[in-house]
Amino acid sequence: MADVAWHSVDLAPIVLLHGTEPLLAQRALERLRDQARARDPETAWHTLGGEGGATSLAQVASPSLFGESRFVTVPDLQSAPEALIAEIDAYRAAPEADVALVLVHRGGNRAKKLLDALRRSGVPRVACDPIKKPADKQTFVTAEFTRHRRRIQPEAAAALVDAFGGDLSELAAISRQLLEDTTPEDPEATAPPVTLADVRTVTAGRVESTAFAVADAAIAGREAEALVLLQQASLAGVDPVPLVAAVAMKVRGLAKVTAPGASARTLGMPDWMLRNLSREARAWNDRSLARAIDAVARADHEVKGAGRDPRWSVQRMVVEICRARRGR
Repeated sequence: MADVAWHSVDLAPIVLLHGTEPLLAQRALERLRDQARARDPETAWHTLGGEGGATSLAQVASPSLFGESRFVTVPDLQSAPEALIAEIDAYRAAPEADVALVLVHRGGNRAKKLLDALRRSGVPRVACDPIKKPADKQTFVTAEFTRHRRRIQPEAAAALVDAFGGDLSELAAISRQLLEDTTPEDPEATAPPVTLADVRTVTAGRVESTAFAVADAAIAGREAEALVLLQQASLAGVDPVPLVAAVAMKVRGLAKVTAPGASARTLGMPDWMLRNLSREARAWNDRSLARAIDAVARADHEVKGAGRDPRWSVQRMVVEICRARRGR
């Protein structure tokens, strides 16, 4: 069984969508349906199992006298009747050329023998597992825009993940909102790429977005801007803990890219992020970076209960980081 990405899977006689993340399975299924529709607008659509659906694969996948294309979905293979599982197992050896069979298995051990048989048969498998890495979440955002024939700048995609990456459904929803908000009213006009400014417009007031804006300004040594952003965050009621966490993440990133042999592959980050961090790291040396790490560690300790004034601790951290950068 050949594993393929959900955003690049192509039609095949049988495709397996396997995993517990329903949104990825949905996106892969939509992509396959679009391909089937583009190949043959007269494609017949069938669903096996579920209310109102056919119950037998033979009903919808038998050889057709008219040679019509058919797209057959089994939306819940993990709970399909044993008879249907056996039928699919028999069918996989000689699938019909004009039928696309998409099997959606949402996790668990049921139908494991069939899954193993599909793997041995070389059926394409799309892993629909929960997305955990920020880089993979950014790929998801980019794919959301690509499927609507739009582009989003890498920095903008990263900002979306920073603000909404905790929930994939929320990330998809805000991407859809951005698409709608940035689509020109003139249908003949070409829509520009979505920018970081566009993202900040819709994420204004979001704790994660505010925290990373403070971190970006501090790491760049823009002390006045960082303190203004910090004051705005304080007035908005942002807790000091996520502010320190955002700065810590940024400082760790700088430390990682300055390590010998660092690469996008070894660090598990996209190329553009490595380039941006590497560019920022040129303004730092080992001594200044060590000062920044110490400032973050002290602030983290204090905002979690060891200090009397967490907001003052964050402010001092920001000032010390900016001055460390200038005094490299």
